[in-house]
Amino acid sequence: MINKIDSVNSNIKFQSIPRVKSNVKQESNPIVKPCELPGAGFVNALQAINGVKTAHTVSFGSGANGFTELEASIINDKEIRIPNLLDINETIDLPLKEMPKGKENLNAAGLNVVKTVEDGLDVYRISNDKGHTIFVGRVDRSRAELPIVTYKQGKFMPEITVKDPSLDGKSIKMLAGSRIKGDGFDLNMVGDYQPTPNGATKNVSFKGRTVITTLNKEPRTLNAVDSYMKSGLQSEAVKGDYADIVKTDDPTIIIPAGGFGERFFNITREFENKPSGKLPTDNNYRIIATALNLAASAGVLTGGEGDSVKYLSQAHDIPNGGNTRFVDKYKTDGGAIAEGLKRDIIRNDKPAIILNADIFTNADISRTYNALKNLPNAALVIPYYPVNPERAKSFGLLGVEKDDNGNLQIKEFLEKPKYTSDAPIPTDFVEPGSYDKAMDEFRKAQTALNPNDENSYLANPGFYFLSPQALKVLTAKGILDPAKTGLGAHVMPEIVRLANEGKLLDEEGNMMKVYTVPLETKGGKPAVWDDIGTAEAYLKLIKDVANEFRVHGNTTENKYYGIPEFLMNDFANNTDLQTGIVYDSEKARNSFSEFCKKYNVDFAEGNIFVASPN
Repeated sequence: MINKIDSVNSNIKFQSIPRVKSNVKQESNPIVKPCELPGAGFVNALQAINGVKTAHTVSFGSGANGFTELEASIINDKEIRIPNLLDINETIDLPLKEMPKGKENLNAAGLNVVKTVEDGLDVYRISNDKGHTIFVGRVDRSRAELPIVTYKQGKFMPEITVKDPSLDGKSIKMLAGSRIKGDGFDLNMVGDYQPTPNGATKNVSFKGRTVITTLNKEPRTLNAVDSYMKSGLQSEAVKGDYADIVKTDDPTIIIPAGGFGERFFNITREFENKPSGKLPTDNNYRIIATALNLAASAGVLTGGEGDSVKYLSQAHDIPNGGNTRFVDKYKTDGGAIAEGLKRDIIRNDKPAIILNADIFTNADISRTYNALKNLPNAALVIPYYPVNPERAKSFGLLGVEKDDNGNLQIKEFLEKPKYTSDAPIPTDFVEPGSYDKAMDEFRKAQTALNPNDENSYLANPGFYFLSPQALKVLTAKGILDPAKTGLGAHVMPEIVRLANEGKLLDEEGNMMKVYTVPLETKGGKPAVWDDIGTAEAYLKLIKDVANEFRVHGNTTENKYYGIPEFLMNDFANNTDLQTGIVYDSEKARNSFSEFCKKYNVDFAEGNIFVASPN
């Protein structure tokens, strides 16, 4: 049974589920026109840039490095941050402007904070440069004690963090579509919250080798992997359909884990490599463990003495030697993999499987590996994941053509096409040739239509299966060039091009080919695959997994079957499907209960995550 926060012995009262419809509007007027707000003439960032200010608007742009003292306390290279929103005593209009050197990546989105007094309450409204309301907070300042409310807006989405001694070191993170109301405060992150429907289904040569390429925060990655290797979960992994074949062939598993995970900043609270981020479980299970679990299901990691993990270190933050080899630093992990092959750190005489490190999937990679072994002259197999036309614009797409045997050969490798089902409109283009270029991209995108479903496209989930013949040719010809580091942007498209031009030959002179097959679970069902991506997507995924586990348990009817059972169980135990609140542990649930008792919280709902600060 899933624990609900109101099952704890407290005075917490949540409104009942019938109140929640398909979506809940958290504010009657989510889009506020500039003329409706106090200081209306100064909401628009363009006006701010032009110098339209009032005596009540803090002026940004002077002082050292272009910042005033107040501005420097609010803006840094990672985010706009107001340490305690409830301490703000004046309107703040933050213009959309060119950021100083070292802070270019910050998206200063014309932030506007307006404080008014209504019915005896202090009211804080935050809007962006388009006049859209982001947050509304109503506070009774006559109360002796109130929580600390921090506003943060980084590169991807805004967040309210609530801290209080009653939370015992935990914090409440409110994303768009969430609201908490208690004695003395009503905090509302404007947006739509869609609850989960109740009851609905929705010389490194070693045995069993896994190579992890790292770039940033390398000790965290090592610790995350070490935690999984010591957990014994390898032996509990659901055995793949062709795991015996994989185990016999002993391919190299390569897991790139080098990015900073900026889109995940709202959850991690620091620019770490996302694979080492913690999932909401009482066990020490990190995101990269999902990829390691795929290797275990395929028979490469067994939990025995033969298991071994090697690291290619780009940042050189972990000791060289032993299980670690230093390589040069590249923009992405592709360069590290190429250098590893070139230096024979990664063997090229056995197949290689490259797995994305920051995904959540129940795929059976042994099925794709079996396709690599059995498709004629296969150099490369990339499994596809079907996505709708709008989502397809965020992925690399696989343009295909059926061969005489009905196999899908990859003919185009399209990286995030702008045009999928929506053809470009001629009148939108003025530069000569730009319309023709757009139409060419549109036509190529149509080759990525799913042959089994014309309403979806074949997306690249970031899994690559390479034959040893292909690795040898690519290494010998210098095609795997460490200087050209992008796996999806350069290496894979180059393999596709050479194969289709008949220039990718094995040692016997046979033309090698590239294929795609569906990403499937054990038994051949369509797999579930998610790039965890943003904090909002992360919470949505957790709720969906919790609901599936509540309805189906750990059975094949559960669409996430293949994910470790304890993980799904913890998701269910740490998620309240009625309110939408997710906890990173049982301690977080108990801390939030104490917070609710202290402030007599009578409403808490939406995209809320209660977790440790980091």
